[in-house]
Amino acid sequence: MLSILPQLLDFQFYVPLLLRLALGAIFLAHGWQKLRSDKIQLAGWLESMKFKPGEFWAWVVTLVECLGGIALVVGLFMQLTALILAIQFIVIILYIKRGQKFIGGWEFDFLIFTALIALLVLGPGAWAFDLPL
Repeated sequence: MLSILPQLLDFQFYVPLLLRLALGAIFLAHGWQKLRSDKIQLAGWLESMKFKPGEFWAWVVTLVECLGGIALVVGLFMQLTALILAIQFIVIILYIKRGQKFIGGWEFDFLIFTALIALLVLGPGAWAFDLPL
């Protein structure tokens, strides 16, 4: 592979770890916030977006973000976790953020979606429970 910094290629096994930790922190922060908050407001908002019953979907979103964040950080069930979270972000981008501009609208969601697809393809990288011992 042609590279202007070929020494960095020695560390490519650690790049998925960086993605996992960054995404895991984001999902844990958002999931923890939802877990500690009142689900009635989230459920009402989800029902207004045609996700019924709202309380069920509020718990699904909360648990997917919390458990997905933990799974990303420890590298457990990586492909399944990345797939489930990517599906959540497809819904966010195509349905929740529909009609919004890219800048100031859904660019951050698109970045997260792309990073999840990268993890789905690359695997967990270093220091993950998914690695064979």
